[in-house]
Amino acid sequence: MSGNAFLVDTTKCSGCRACQVACKQWNNLPAEKTKFFAGPEYTNPAELSAITFNHVKFFPVDMSNKEKPVWTIMHKKCYHCSIANCERVCPEKAIYKLEGWTVIDQDRCIGCGACVNACVYHVPHVLEEDLSQYGTEQPLRKYKSYKCHACTVNKRAVPACAKVCPMGALSYGPRHSLIKNAQERLEKVKGDFPKASIYGLDEFGGLGVITILKDAPETYGLPVNPKPIDITKIKEIHDTYALLDLFTFRNKMLKKAAYKLSNKMNV
Repeated sequence: MSGNAFLVDTTKCSGCRACQVACKQWNNLPAEKTKFFAGPEYTNPAELSAITFNHVKFFPVDMSNKEKPVWTIMHKKCYHCSIANCERVCPEKAIYKLEGWTVIDQDRCIGCGACVNACVYHVPHVLEEDLSQYGTEQPLRKYKSYKCHACTVNKRAVPACAKVCPMGALSYGPRHSLIKNAQERLEKVKGDFPKASIYGLDEFGGLGVITILKDAPETYGLPVNPKPIDITKIKEIHDTYALLDLFTFRNKMLKKAAYKLSNKMNV
C-alpha cells in the first residue's frame, strides 16, 4: 500500500475525544443517543456506527504494576484495508478505492449489510433511520451504509480528526514516512511498554491506519493475522445475485432481499 495514511500512537493519546468531535462537526453528523458509561470504562458511544465515523475507546486500567498503572486508550476508525473485505463482498460495487481510501457510494448502496458482516473490525454500519437533515455533500439516507471516508467527502487537505489532535497521537501523511516514524517511536517506548507493537503494516495487504500499541493486538480486540475473505465463495453469491437481480426491476428493497436470498442459497 502506498499513498497517505494515518498514524495512531496509543502511548500519546489522552482520550480527549477532539478527533471524535471534529469528525462529527466536519461531516455534520448527529450525536448518538447514549449513556454515560456506554462502553468499557469511559468509551462513549460504545462503538462505531453509521453516524459515528471515528471514536475513542478506553480499556480497563492495567494494575499489574500498582506503582505504575497503565490506562490504555485508542482512537478507532475504518482501517482502510488494501485488500478490503467490504469491497470484495459488495454485490453492487458500491465500495471502491478513492485515492487509496476505501469509500462507499451511497447512490449504489442497497443496504444489504454485506459489508457489515464481512468487516472483522466492525466498521461499516447501515443507517436504520431517516437523518436527511444531516450530512454534507449529500444528506444521510436510511438503509445506506456509512463509515469513515478519510475526508474525501467534503474534502480537505488534512482529515479533521488528525488536524485537531492536541497530543500528536493522531497524524496524517505519506504512509512510508509514518511507518518510519512508528518504528522509531516503538524503540523509544519499549522501555515503558515491553510488549509494544505496531499494527497495520501487513494486515490485509497493509492498512491505511498504522497503530502503535502499548501491548499485543489481542489486548485491543484486534485480530491477529486476519485473512481476506474467500473470493471463490463471494463469486458464487454474486453470480446467484446477478440472476435474481433480473427480477428486482432496480428496486433497492427487492435488490436487498435478492442479495440476502443469494447469501442463504450459498451457505
